[in-house]
Amino acid sequence: MNLDRLNTLITLPKIGDEDYLKIPFTHLRASIHAIGGSVTTYSGQKLWFYRDYSSNIVKRHNAYISRGGFYPSTAQQDWSFYVWYMDKNRPLPPGTAFDEYRDEDFERRKAAGFPKPLFESDIETSEATERQQIERKKIAGW
Repeated sequence: MNLDRLNTLITLPKIGDEDYLKIPFTHLRASIHAIGGSVTTYSGQKLWFYRDYSSNIVKRHNAYISRGGFYPSTAQQDWSFYVWYMDKNRPLPPGTAFDEYRDEDFERRKAAGFPKPLFESDIETSEATERQQIERKKIAGW
């Protein structure tokens, strides 16, 4: 899976004879499915991704995303991470993986006047530093 934050595009993996599916993140739908080995065992959850083809018709892309890299998080936390990351108007999610990009991302959003988030969220998305947080509030009025 490829997540293009700046263009808000997502590319789902090629499955069998199907080609890669590149769509705007706003057209992506996800659902959480429980998986198990038998009726009595439960082995976790997976995020299944769908594309909204409009007219309330939803067609499943024949793929799921294993959550193996995100344990011990929940499927809901994984989806929240994707939404946070793909919202180019919010700061990058926490974690050291994005540290080298934080200043450049902050300056990009500052130059754009700190536009409002693309997606609603109840999760507070503070800047990496207190100075950046104060600057964003002063410029954007968040």
